[in-house]
Amino acid sequence: MLNSSQVEFLIDGIRRASEIVMSFYRKPDLHINQKSDLSPVTEADLASHLFFKEFLERNFPGIPLISEEGIAEDYRIRKTRGYTWILDPVDGTSEFIAGNGEFAINLALLHHDHPIFGIIAIPAKDIIYYAIKGEGSWKVTADGARQRLPLTESDYLNTKQVIALSSRSHAGIKEQEYFHRLEENGWQVNVRPTGSAYKHVLLAEGSAHFYYKPGICQEWDTAPGQLILEEAGGSVRRMSDGKPLVYNKDDFANPGFTMWAPGVFIPL
Repeated sequence: MLNSSQVEFLIDGIRRASEIVMSFYRKPDLHINQKSDLSPVTEADLASHLFFKEFLERNFPGIPLISEEGIAEDYRIRKTRGYTWILDPVDGTSEFIAGNGEFAINLALLHHDHPIFGIIAIPAKDIIYYAIKGEGSWKVTADGARQRLPLTESDYLNTKQVIALSSRSHAGIKEQEYFHRLEENGWQVNVRPTGSAYKHVLLAEGSAHFYYKPGICQEWDTAPGQLILEEAGGSVRRMSDGKPLVYNKDDFANPGFTMWAPGVFIPL
């Protein structure tokens, strides 16, 4: 488990990475490539990845790194590791390119198959969120002030009104069908398209009620957000069996899941 000085060091590190990413934000001649899965990658993604690779190797030697923009160890080796970092150097690259501010930097420390530390920066908003397993979740504002999450509690059972977060870039018909089923059961659903892991921290704050994700995303998209949400009192449930997501798998793809804000759950 990380000690308090290590946590502060990681907060400072992700703040420095945010400055690197913001140095490319809305750059007129931003260099954009297309990966094999047809998703975009920019020079900001690669610069953030390189920063963390050097930062973590230098300050936490011996702990391997899984990064969206790197090459992970073979699973036969990875599965024997006690601890592993997992990183998305720019989560929501499409939002970064669009210039809407809804992109994030995601970093988590895994112990075997679950996160024990998670940190998410929202660089365009100068906000950082983090959680330590068993010690709660926190929001750090630009002036350094810290607030324990959640910030608000929901009265959704009485109002029958919920805010549903959906992917700004990847939502589809299955989400609409789910929202429609809720409405058929008497719920008033306000859908709010939102980018990246910004969705996860909004849920942890209590600013929205749930995020339904039937499609595939990757472990680095969710690892820190899951811990931040769980430590705030929320939950992440796989659609297949109602259990939390697990990590450091042979295949990094997550199954479909739903994230619920603290104190919120709506069974269908």
